[in-house]
Amino acid sequence: MPMTWKETRPGRWERPLSSLEKINLVNRNVDKALDRDQWAKTAAAKLTFDPSIGDPETALRIAWKQVRYNYPEIAAFPYQDTYMYRIGNPDQVALWVSATFSTCPNTTVDHLLGHIPRNEQMGLYWLPDSSEVLIRSPHYRLDGRGAIFCLDYLVESLSNLDPVLVFGGCAKNLSPSIDDALDIPLQATPRIEQAAEKRLATLKPRHPPLFMKDTPKSRLPGVTRRNFIKLSIKESRAVIKGCSSSSMDLTTALHAALITAVTKVCPPTEVQSFMASFHCDLRFLIRKPVSTRTAPTSCTSVLTTEVEVSPQTDFKSYYSQLAPVYATGYGPYLESTACYHEKLIQTHYSKSKTAGAAHPPDSDPQPRFGPLGMIDHQLRKDVKNAVRVTDFWFGGETLTRRKMVHSWMWDGQIVYSCCWNDNYWTEDVVVDFLEKIKETLIEEFQLVNGMSGLGL
Repeated sequence: MPMTWKETRPGRWERPLSSLEKINLVNRNVDKALDRDQWAKTAAAKLTFDPSIGDPETALRIAWKQVRYNYPEIAAFPYQDTYMYRIGNPDQVALWVSATFSTCPNTTVDHLLGHIPRNEQMGLYWLPDSSEVLIRSPHYRLDGRGAIFCLDYLVESLSNLDPVLVFGGCAKNLSPSIDDALDIPLQATPRIEQAAEKRLATLKPRHPPLFMKDTPKSRLPGVTRRNFIKLSIKESRAVIKGCSSSSMDLTTALHAALITAVTKVCPPTEVQSFMASFHCDLRFLIRKPVSTRTAPTSCTSVLTTEVEVSPQTDFKSYYSQLAPVYATGYGPYLESTACYHEKLIQTHYSKSKTAGAAHPPDSDPQPRFGPLGMIDHQLRKDVKNAVRVTDFWFGGETLTRRKMVHSWMWDGQIVYSCCWNDNYWTEDVVVDFLEKIKETLIEEFQLVNGMSGLGL
């Protein structure tokens, strides 16, 4: 049984909230949009059902119950500084399924994405017209990889529509928090304080910042929208081969292409700062034999590094600045994680009567990068006599000027997806930005010669 979960009453289990859960409970709030949920995660999959499944909605409800049994955290809830899980009897579990499962006819993922109100529960949405499922959750509950874990187990569970689930035994599946799994100190020492302050300092640019120019229409946040672009299989293979032959890390190159695209949209006029922020999944640092490595919890932190851009810089210079940061990874920041996020809340999210709201880094317009890796290795595509997964998408609710760009590989294709708020940006701007990312990769890896006729 995980050390951080304790049975405080019969059927009720509790553990302290992790430092990442705490920051995500704070940064979900955006002024003038308190009925909405900044960074709420949305994962979608297009499914083809075997006729033996019968009614897909009934099958998905049964599978969703199995997801809760295997990952009971998805039904836990925060209370003050505690995460609490109640096992529930069969009637209570049935009520949970009814409350969290929705059938949505005559709609699309694009429509739902920007119109789901804030909800403390994780939800599963079935879109019968397009045969898609959509998992939606507040960020404090899970991150991108956690959402993929849930999707994968949902798909797997469709092969067993007569499960024997005794919910008194589900507590054994609770996973330790990321703080516990990585032994992150909760008490700060002078050395930890110094490290946290040093990381906070990296959020301040040394040069005038380079921004993409937004055009706000209102003082209120608008609707989250999405656009995505896919490289063809041949283009994707060429990028991967080009990275390999140049001894370049693929993820770093994909991020460098994003920065290059920003400089094409908004060319720098002098030495300026692009504050490159990206997601780091702390699961990869776990060495303990714990289930947190495959648990749908919040295990992602954001690293920010300053990249110098100027009229003389280019893709290769951005790559060279990013490469040591990606190569070093999150390890040097691990010990000060809890202290850093506590200071981040105090300095960037707290309000005071004299200064008003501090400036949260989530409101900056520079796109944030979220690399998800090869989804083919994380989400099973074919469950015999049950279901096939034919497409995948992931994104996050964004209620500020910050665009959220995720990238992944699916079916041999590199995908970039951008979530943006339509109060600040127009679709033409976002589409042009994504096209320039692709254009950069084609230029840098010399794909134009002999491949110029390839579409997306």
